[in-house]
Amino acid sequence: LLSRTMFQHLSGTRAAMDFIETHSHLIESFVWDPTFLRIIGKHYMTGQSIPESSISSLIASRNAFRAIEVQTQIVYARFDQELFGPRPRSASSRTSTDIFSRLHMEHSVPYAEGSHWHSRFGHLVTYGAGYYGYLYSQVFAADIWQQCFSANPLCTVEGAKLWKKILLHGGAKDPNAMLRAVLGREPRVNSFVDSIL
Repeated sequence: LLSRTMFQHLSGTRAAMDFIETHSHLIESFVWDPTFLRIIGKHYMTGQSIPESSISSLIASRNAFRAIEVQTQIVYARFDQELFGPRPRSASSRTSTDIFSRLHMEHSVPYAEGSHWHSRFGHLVTYGAGYYGYLYSQVFAADIWQQCFSANPLCTVEGAKLWKKILLHGGAKDPNAMLRAVLGREPRVNSFVDSIL
């Protein structure tokens, strides 16, 4: 809806795999912000705003299991690489269930023996060796949030800049150039690290 590209195949979220989820992760940052929670956190019938104590509790709970979530995303990305990456498993390799279980153990992520959760993991088909981009995009989103919106999430100047420098272009422009245009510098990992601590 927000992009204006010459070709529809480059509009919206049709972008580089390691950048494609940046927009959705950035929107999540808005939803966790107290300013936005006050706007959207209203009772559906009465319109009464969510109590400040609930907002504080929600924000405090955001990172309760963040470390295990990041580790789990690493497992998924590694699994995707083992199946579809530069050296996919050969026919003589162990089963995909064995690989999935091993990766969980290597990364200290709990695994339920006898389950086949990965057989329902639709992103394995659509990402095809690009699932690492899901976590990698969080780095970009955290950097944009910290640099542009954390002080004032309702800033129309930063919102317009985000639209003109990133959203408008969809996948028609190099993500690195778009990130530099919005951030005014090269992207950094610091904001992501800070966001998970």
